[in-house]
Amino acid sequence: MTRGFSFVIPGSVKLSPPGHEAAAPPAYEARNPLRRRLEDAVEDVFHAALERGDLASAQDLLGVLESIHVRARVRFPTERKGTALMIERARNQLGERKARRRSNAG
Repeated sequence: MTRGFSFVIPGSVKLSPPGHEAAAPPAYEARNPLRRRLEDAVEDVFHAALERGDLASAQDLLGVLESIHVRARVRFPTERKGTALMIERARNQLGERKARRRSNAG
């Protein structure tokens, strides 16, 4: 006697017939779901805060990213070369958002 495979599709999953275009993805989503480093998760939340306009939280998360980077450089001096560039881009993005908010307020 062979046993067949079965699975359950949760009610929240929407199935569409072939040929239909899926809805546009959100403006920001994790680029790679397999990223596992803590700084990757914090970076994802940082970008989500920027998308929502929560600049205070984004500023706090940038500080967390910088702290993680400093500690990682002490522990692993030859690794994480790209993290400094990522932090610099994050600083620039936050600075641009703050400048836009100030120009819109004034």
